[in-house]
Amino acid sequence: MKTNDISVSGAGARPHIAWIDCARWIAMFLVVACHACDPFNCSPESLSNPEFVRWGAIWGSMLRPCVPLFVMITGALLLPVREPGLGGFYKKRIPRVLFPSLIWSALYTLFPWFAGLVTDTPEAARELTTTFFPYSGFMNDGAGPETTLGSALATLATVPFSFNYFSVHLWYVYMLFGLYLYLPIFSAWVEKASMRSKLAFLGVWGATLVLPYADVFLTPHLPFGAGYLFGTCSWNAFGLFYAFAGFNGYLLLGHVLARLSLEIPVKKALAVALPALAAGTLLTFVGFFWVRLAGSLDNPEVFSALREGGVLSEKIAALATGVAGTSPEAIVATAKAFQAEPMVELFWTYCSLNVVISSAALFLLISKIRLAPGRFADFLATLGRLGFGVYCAHYFFVGPSYVLATKLGVPLEAQIPVSAAFAFAATYVVVRALYAVLPKPKIFLG
Repeated sequence: MKTNDISVSGAGARPHIAWIDCARWIAMFLVVACHACDPFNCSPESLSNPEFVRWGAIWGSMLRPCVPLFVMITGALLLPVREPGLGGFYKKRIPRVLFPSLIWSALYTLFPWFAGLVTDTPEAARELTTTFFPYSGFMNDGAGPETTLGSALATLATVPFSFNYFSVHLWYVYMLFGLYLYLPIFSAWVEKASMRSKLAFLGVWGATLVLPYADVFLTPHLPFGAGYLFGTCSWNAFGLFYAFAGFNGYLLLGHVLARLSLEIPVKKALAVALPALAAGTLLTFVGFFWVRLAGSLDNPEVFSALREGGVLSEKIAALATGVAGTSPEAIVATAKAFQAEPMVELFWTYCSLNVVISSAALFLLISKIRLAPGRFADFLATLGRLGFGVYCAHYFFVGPSYVLATKLGVPLEAQIPVSAAFAFAATYVVVRALYAVLPKPKIFLG
């Protein structure tokens, strides 16, 4: 790195790396944009509007590196852990995530009740709630959410165990807690392991990235069917690759790439990362769009509209019809199978080979960004302080930003990035203001 990419704030402090600030901003915007796809992919209208399906697939497939980037940033910054002992690390990290996540979980969960207080009828309250949170339109068999205080409190009681329809994005917090619990233990090995050993770990982790596909396409041909793969079964969820699977691979990948990037020239990084980013994104789109096409086989009007999107759409449509057979019963059965949530999410799974390829490529590209000291670099550094607050709060602004984009007449194909820009800007302004006025902002914003 050039000297203007690193600054040290004090003795023993971790160096401040300018490109990591860029990575945070990019990751955060991608997360907001990913959730801006919800009206296109996760709302009742998305099931019947072919243009929603098409543009939700296009934009959503480009945005999958969002969460992996965050985890790789964590690995690049925190591995190996410097705090002495488990207690020191946990005391510093866990409260910063725990208290804000509980507060924001409560605010999201109580929103339907708040909506009931400011509207005249339960129907209006449900409409307001589903405007803010498209997922909630699927609640109660499509009738929408309850808006009573009792229902909100009952949902709130489940927060220690799971996120809910109003706080879908906070699934990440549960995963992050797990990574923080694991980090000091994993760090002891990372600190002593050679680069060759780390690459070997990543190689085994790479094998786990095809397991989601193996469980769908391979297990039907095995003796016991789905769920029985490499030792997993009804009485054992921890199969052969369990210890290597999951987001811990992204932690190590971020740690490794941040160090290897120092030795890779910019031209070589571009030559490798740009094709990899394109390939990973294309694989993600083709797989996801294939699933959506197969899931629309029982709706000929939607299927025909999706198939007419060009040569690539026609080829993907041919693949979709190829798995369904020709009888009406087989076509309907195939469509229902591909409409199931696990199948819809298959090619968007964060720990899948196609998403890892695009995520690693994007991380490597970002690591080559160089910033001179100045106001812009200082501005980018603010997200290190505000980032978790922005993450927690942004979901309040996603639905209204989509409504604003449609009211302004933004073309449908551009509504996702435009509404994401609205939501991101509004969230940043609000969180920065809260940091300025709250007496103890870290309790609320991390």
